[in-house]
Amino acid sequence: MIATESQSSQILPTLLMTMIAPKLTLATAKCGDRLRVLHICPDCPHCLRLRELGFQDRTVVKKVADGTAIICLLMGTRIALGRELCDHVKVERLAA
Repeated sequence: MIATESQSSQILPTLLMTMIAPKLTLATAKCGDRLRVLHICPDCPHCLRLRELGFQDRTVVKKVADGTAIICLLMGTRIALGRELCDHVKVERLAA
């Protein structure tokens, strides 16, 4: 199937953004950001514990502190997570 000129003009910017924009994770997000969880690694047994704590797709979380441990506010509860584990949580920024 060949894309028409109008279809390719819509597809190209989206494709470029996914190639250029770095993936935002809970570890790389800035403190104070309101975030929405997009994806959590399905294969990692440690990520199962994240799901049990309430980290689900589309859950809103706020990053409170960024140090050796990352502290997040999730459903009114502060949770401390290791930086390596936070790399498994893909997020997007939400408007304040």
